[in-house]
Amino acid sequence: MKRIRRVICLAACILLLLSLASCTKKTDTATLTIAYQYGMAYSPLLIMKEQQLIEKYAPGTTVEWTVLNSGSAINEGIASGSVDVGAMGVGPAITGVMRGIPYRIFSAVSSQPQGLMTSLPDVMSLADITADQKIALVNIGSIQHILLAMAAKAELGDAHALDNNIVAMAHPDGMAALLSGSVSYQLTTSPYIFKELNEPGIRMLDSISNVWPDGNTFIVAVAAQDLYDNHRSQYDAVVKALQEACAYIENNPEEVAALLCENEGVDEATMLSWLQDPACGYATETVGVLSMAQFMAENGFLDVAPQSFSDLAFENVLGN
Repeated sequence: MKRIRRVICLAACILLLLSLASCTKKTDTATLTIAYQYGMAYSPLLIMKEQQLIEKYAPGTTVEWTVLNSGSAINEGIASGSVDVGAMGVGPAITGVMRGIPYRIFSAVSSQPQGLMTSLPDVMSLADITADQKIALVNIGSIQHILLAMAAKAELGDAHALDNNIVAMAHPDGMAALLSGSVSYQLTTSPYIFKELNEPGIRMLDSISNVWPDGNTFIVAVAAQDLYDNHRSQYDAVVKALQEACAYIENNPEEVAALLCENEGVDEATMLSWLQDPACGYATETVGVLSMAQFMAENGFLDVAPQSFSDLAFENVLGN
């Protein structure tokens, strides 16, 4: 009887382990769940959804789209197995890969203007920022935080010199705080940069563009390792769909402006001018990802540095 009980107990343990292992695997091969965030930086995802491009390349696949509020939430979704594909800032994506979340980068999505905005007329550099002045940015560990650290390292010699000045705010809240005078600075991206530059007295410092020039990747797309390993036809369909969406934006800016303007609360002409800003680009080749990862490792944002770009990205990815 004791032996039978031991066998039953062992079998139950094996079943439990197998069920836990399957939790992070994609079980429904006919459904893909894609998570992204709000804003014009994610426009290719909206094109993919609107034109059903994944379904075009993977007939019979049902695509479920979900908008989450941060890269951390997308990381949690992929780690739990509830999300197959995500789009997020390059900083959080690097962090996720290097901390063992089972995904890798499979494409760039967009490059966008990044800027440290201020209403203070006498501030010329980061050295002019005082201890009591607050800098609004999305959150600690966000790409905006990494960019501030890169600028602080370049200008002040310490990547974390301004960490105590940071207050975490979503982009719209940060913009409102900057305009009201509640904060002295906001490190933000499009379309908030465009909106703020139209406000009297608001200007952009050069500190961020000096360390992260126009054209460097802002948003990347990541795919679960299970999708890449075990559902390659769907993975390939997502890659092709994203490539087509980026090309569509570059070749059809007027149509894209008409699609996006309502979401951004502006007219088509304004939306078109934003899309055609030189710093705003949509392409699948990554630029600057490995250099950002190396900076993060050297300055305490990562425990381990990637040895090569292949540690961060699947083999189909072009770029660095």
